[in-house]
Amino acid sequence: MFRKITKYICIATAFFISAHSQAIYVGSLTFSMTPDSRMVTKYVINNNKATRLYRITAVPIDTPGQYENKTQAVDGELLFSPRQITLQPGEGDFFKFFYNGPKDSKERYYRVAFEEIPLLNQTGMNNANGKASIIPVIVIDTILVVRPRNTHFKWMYNRQAGTFKNSGNTWFKLLIKPDCEATEDESDAWYMRPGDTLQHKTLENSANIFIVYNDRFIKVTDECK
Repeated sequence: MFRKITKYICIATAFFISAHSQAIYVGSLTFSMTPDSRMVTKYVINNNKATRLYRITAVPIDTPGQYENKTQAVDGELLFSPRQITLQPGEGDFFKFFYNGPKDSKERYYRVAFEEIPLLNQTGMNNANGKASIIPVIVIDTILVVRPRNTHFKWMYNRQAGTFKNSGNTWFKLLIKPDCEATEDESDAWYMRPGDTLQHKTLENSANIFIVYNDRFIKVTDECK
């Protein structure tokens, strides 16, 4: 499953916090470039009450997840613009990503970090108690998926065995609705990479199963007719 990590960095100390508590807003933490496009955009909003500087870095990885590894970057394969922007309170703007790599059947992944920096990022000393006041820098990690130029979107579902496999070469999101009254928020959700197989008890008796692919909902089963 794609890892979703949010980091809060204060000087040399880092700790994990919920993405919902951040002042920076970047939308979904996993976003994709479609096979017929060489560009995708990401909209960033400054939800602070003060001006902030935003900059990004992008690192290619072999596959998202707990054991991901950085891979060798190829010059010019993934470009982005601008490298940094300054946003007033409540203001938003786009970062653009351009893919110039091979047009083949391989899906590619990039870990994109959005960094929010106060314009006065300083540490001051309070003379009364000797404590330092720190203005934090926020970093949100996201995953950019460049779908294969030659896409094969396929899956295999075995209800009796309780298994679901992504047998294609591009990722999708699997939604399992346990009963007919369950909402989308109450459904189980899984990110399925190419070759991933999910074995789960709810697959044997779920009410509905959907695939979310390229912002489309694809119905796999419907027991609520």
